Amino acid sequence: MRAQIKTLLLMAAVLAAIVVYAVIPEKMTLGSITIKKINLSGIIRKEKPAPAKPETKDKKPATRQTVLFIGDSMVEGLSRRLGDYAAENGHKLYTIIWYSSSTERWGTTQTLEHFIAKHKPTYVIICLGSNELFINDLANRAQYVRDIALKLAGLPFVWISPADWNGDTGINDIIKENIGQDHFFDSRHLKLERGSDHYHPTWAAAAYWMDTAAHFIASPECANPLQLNKPKAHHKATLTTLLQPSFEGY
Repeated sequence: MRAQIKTLLLMAAVLAAIVVYAVIPEKMTLGSITIKKINLSGIIRKEKPAPAKPETKDKKPATRQTVLFIGDSMVEGLSRRLGDYAAENGHKLYTIIWYSSSTERWGTTQTLEHFIAKHKPTYVIICLGSNELFINDLANRAQYVRDIALKLAGLPFVWISPADWNGDTGINDIIKENIGQDHFFDSRHLKLERGSDHYHPTWAAAAYWMDTAAHFIASPECANPLQLNKPKAHHKATLTTLLQPSFEGY
């Protein structure tokens, strides 16, 4: 009981001191002695406000580029629609379709360097991997993908991944891991109507595929966005080179 009384008395004393402190003036003189009220806010360390985060500006899509579009037979359907985008947005489009080609063909020959030197692109779009959906030598394919990226010599680029029709053994992940997510348009989620061979998309499906890829390429998610406003008319892609499966590369 006594302990409780002592606790109550102590609390009352503290409360009284707080009240007295609150009502006394800033300065009080007692004879020759001047008592100055302590400013508690001055001795309490104030938290510094967190520095404002710098504003991040959206990447501006590049305009009026010379675009080199290379890859396997899937490029044939895609390039028809990319030709519309190029003409609509003031880009010059060169297309190289190497039928039945693979990352190995492009990675181990000088073919890509040849066309870069010839057309002097400022932007490169690649669509490769459809002929490698079910391969097992993934370590080799990873090296070919890295070799292709090195051949670009710092040029802005996007890789449109194969739109598989029955899964894959890992080529899509290999490409993504070795070029980076912001250079990689993942086509695996697309459901495309296929032509009579059951592999290549119909022209309409290929146009839809290119439309979805264009949305990514023009967005801030892309490492180097390219202006690709949706076309209002059809413009045939005329600057196209066809390389047959028997072509061994430069």
